[in-house]
Amino acid sequence: MRVYLAVTAKRPGTSLAPAIEIARRAIGRVLVAPDGDIAHDDWIMPGGDAALLAWTNEADSNPLPLIVADTGQALGIAGHLARPSDASALLAAPDFGAAVTSAGGCFCAFRVGGSGETAAATGLARACPVFHTETEHLHVVSNRALLAHLVARGGQGVMWDTQALAEMVGNGHFMSDGTPFSSVTALPPASCVTVKGGGHRLETIPLPDPRPAPTGERQKHAEIEELAQSLITAAEPLKSLSEPVHLTLTGGRDSRLLAALLHAAGIPFVTSTAGRDGDPDVDLARLVAAELGVEHQAYARKQSSDGAAELVDHPLVRAHNVIYATEGMISAYENVPPPGVYRSGARLGGHGGEILRGGFAHNQEKLDATAIRRRVEGMFTKGKDVLSDRADEHALALAKPWADGCVDIDSGLLTLDRLYVTHRVGRWHAASRSALLRASNPIPVYLDNRVVAAALALDPAWRRSEDVVFRLIEAFAPRLRNVPIEGKPWRFTTEDDKRLSLKERLRERLRNRTMPEAVRQASTGKPWNWRLDLSPELTNLLREKIIPGEAGPAAESISRISALQGRRDLLDGLPTQAQTAWHLYTVAVMLADGFADPTPPVLEQLKVTRPVPTA
Repeated sequence: MRVYLAVTAKRPGTSLAPAIEIARRAIGRVLVAPDGDIAHDDWIMPGGDAALLAWTNEADSNPLPLIVADTGQALGIAGHLARPSDASALLAAPDFGAAVTSAGGCFCAFRVGGSGETAAATGLARACPVFHTETEHLHVVSNRALLAHLVARGGQGVMWDTQALAEMVGNGHFMSDGTPFSSVTALPPASCVTVKGGGHRLETIPLPDPRPAPTGERQKHAEIEELAQSLITAAEPLKSLSEPVHLTLTGGRDSRLLAALLHAAGIPFVTSTAGRDGDPDVDLARLVAAELGVEHQAYARKQSSDGAAELVDHPLVRAHNVIYATEGMISAYENVPPPGVYRSGARLGGHGGEILRGGFAHNQEKLDATAIRRRVEGMFTKGKDVLSDRADEHALALAKPWADGCVDIDSGLLTLDRLYVTHRVGRWHAASRSALLRASNPIPVYLDNRVVAAALALDPAWRRSEDVVFRLIEAFAPRLRNVPIEGKPWRFTTEDDKRLSLKERLRERLRNRTMPEAVRQASTGKPWNWRLDLSPELTNLLREKIIPGEAGPAAESISRISALQGRRDLLDGLPTQAQTAWHLYTVAVMLADGFADPTPPVLEQLKVTRPVPTA
């Protein structure tokens, strides 16, 4: 993982030394490396009014220098830049924001110097985030919000933004540009903040507008070809790796498309699936791997010695891990890997693939403006029974501009599409990705700027039909059309596109009838999930933090987010709202810990008993 911090004085002559020293002391709380092997570099602008600081635990695995410096300016890249040679173009680009969003890869960038300005920019999907804050004397930007906050606070303790933290309770991630930290905000997608002359400006490039839905096979083929080419181009850097790519493969659509892409591109890869024999994901992933002739492994969670129970981490261990890995921006419900020694091999997974299926439209069942508007509002107001009145008002205010955009079906689907890119990818995935970057090299093909641009240019309703993804899989690996899919059947086999003429709909139905039976079927059943089926022991452990027994700052802060009676009702009603309980637990642990100690707690694992299948 690479961590960058750019500090810029608002007035010439302001010393940056105190801020730089605070950052150096704080890095151990921001980048947790078990082996302590953190390299660093810095660049101070001539005159001393701006500085770019950088740290990494990647050793020598990245071909791009930690800081690229030339002709009185410096550049830092966090994430995956498809062609390292593009760094020179970014360093010299007159429009830094536009250059970042058009370059291949999934990354954010920081540039200091040149004409005396500091600039930081996000990609189209902001899966690599940038955070900004300011003080009376400084502007601070970083790809780690906690680091920016601690520097801006002058080394004092954390000051919470409890209003923003309330967003975590319903969704398990942020639904705005807020962060847990007061006065620190995330840049929107495709945005650039420029600091110069003591002030700053934020410029955002609009996301691509979709073209009208294609109506004939020739037009569909042309649009699929364009998207397919963007995927192949995004995967191109994987060809030069010295070892096979590791693909996390499930029975679903998104990881299957990646397997087909790697197969078509001739990129060596191996696959693995979390679960055990009999789980739909494992069985279907094994079929896919067999069809493509690649290695597949299934790995199950640790079990007790008698095999009657699974061993899982204590909730406090999970929460501590996710809080330090993601800076408290996703929930302990998520399976976040613990910190480990950095491994340079490329890893792929299906996260972000919904962008090819219409974003949040991919699971919008009812297609009318009222239903879509209700869905959008519900995304922001999840957990409202637990939230305080103040937090509930904040959620409604966040929802309003998005919900107001749902005036008909087309605008509603576009809203769901943009909402997914902005807050699911830009906040949840960005936080999740930061956890992976601590110890590995995830290459997010779906979130490459070129793929995002090509996907968003396609009609959201067409992408929602899943016809786009199916055609891509069919083009890359035709033999996979015979392998059933996990979950529901391919949507285009069960729904008509009402916008098509009768003749076109009849043509589509005829095409569907010629599909293999496997395409019209799907696997049924979901593996058991202990995080949702909470045992009494787990429930009591969550309760200890959600309803703290002692008064204090943490208890006061959690009360501003969630009313006490709402928390009691939540716990009494488990497991129906288990995810909300995990989200609230994460916030409660974070408020109590305050990012004071990155050392994980040492607690025994818990035994959770799998239910016995009924005949």
